[in-house]
Amino acid sequence: MNFKKTVAIVTAAGAMAAISVPAMALENEFHGMYRAFGFMTNAFSGASGFNLAADSATDKFIEQRARLMYIAKANDDLKLVTQFEIDTKFGGSSSTKYPIGDGGGLDADRISLETKNVYLDFKIPLTPVRAMVGIQPFNDAFQGTFGLFDATGAVFTGKTGDLTATYGYFTVGNSNTSFDYKATPNGISDTGTNFPSNKGSQDLNVIDLKYAVNKNLTVGTSYYMLLDKVGTATVANNTVGLNAATKVGPVDLAASFGLQFGKSGVTTLTNTGTTAFGGSVVGKIAAGPGKIDVSALYLSGDKDASGYNHAWQSIGTGVNYFNAANMWLLVRNGAEINTATQIGGSSDITRGGHGLMGVFAGYEGTAGKMFYNANVGYARVAEKQAASSSSIGTELNATVGYKLYDNMSASFTGAYAILGDGYGKENVMLLNGKNVGKSYDNPFMTNIALNYAF
Repeated sequence: MNFKKTVAIVTAAGAMAAISVPAMALENEFHGMYRAFGFMTNAFSGASGFNLAADSATDKFIEQRARLMYIAKANDDLKLVTQFEIDTKFGGSSSTKYPIGDGGGLDADRISLETKNVYLDFKIPLTPVRAMVGIQPFNDAFQGTFGLFDATGAVFTGKTGDLTATYGYFTVGNSNTSFDYKATPNGISDTGTNFPSNKGSQDLNVIDLKYAVNKNLTVGTSYYMLLDKVGTATVANNTVGLNAATKVGPVDLAASFGLQFGKSGVTTLTNTGTTAFGGSVVGKIAAGPGKIDVSALYLSGDKDASGYNHAWQSIGTGVNYFNAANMWLLVRNGAEINTATQIGGSSDITRGGHGLMGVFAGYEGTAGKMFYNANVGYARVAEKQAASSSSIGTELNATVGYKLYDNMSASFTGAYAILGDGYGKENVMLLNGKNVGKSYDNPFMTNIALNYAF
């Protein structure tokens, strides 16, 4: 047998062996989005914080966000989900989020790829339970006011009949701080002992139950326990709540109420008792070619920094929202990227423990490839401290957009806020009690946006 025949036989045998081995069928899914905002505003300047001063200059800047998702799907019961994010300010930005820059500067080279999600999603064999393990998204039962974030944990969801039960465990912080938390009559003292990271952590336990009474009514209850553990000290902040969603004719209505109790503030060397509450109502009413949006929110606040804490506790700043408000200045908008924030100069919806009261209404609709919405809202802090008034202000905003392609749109948004008396001549609200003796300018914001999703 000559060499050519030998090679042909070996090749054929290899091919037959390859096709005879069962192959694992793997579906590869790719999804993502791109969003760009071009801002012109006197309210923020492309840096963290909110510009609130008399005669504040109008600034302009552009920022963008891209998200790339890859899903490796073995079958309906097993898949790996990954999602990565790239945020960029045109011209570049260096901040705590991007300590070496974000890639928007000259020559662009920076390390700016962020890990957003990496988790395994699978059904546990022989059970009705589905598990998600890894870095995954979480949305609370309180319209995002407790926490809307990505974190590392394990979530187990099972359904039996009309009841859906969820248990989740997240480690949301590890500490290597130099604190020895030993109880004292006035709180917790700092003796400078350095604990390893496994001796200091912040864990979140989540229990959510939902019951479908019928096809138009769902009721639920939740219990969230946030544990701060450092050394031998452990304190728990507890959140319990009720929620419901219903549809009655043209009206979709959702409501939630939460009560908080326990301890808070371990990481700030206090051992303060907490009693707080919050609630919201969100409605959508079909009317004409669109919908009327209405919502109301109350988050309790604290009058002073001493004694019991009565301020609503979210899991952290920068991860609490109330997207149903559809605001851009009074309440941080969920579509914003990094640099925009809300009146008060903080990404904390409770304005540093003052709490928040707000009522919001608007209308949204479409006309062919055009879409539009217009909104009005009023907000005030729940508890003023040194200010003469608790009023934050009233916002008017509107958006008009056009679908350039099935999955791409362009839009223009304008927003204007009329500041309340809390930002009048005394100007002491949210400024540590300091009287600056002059009025602020009413803030405004315009942006042009491009959105692409695939």
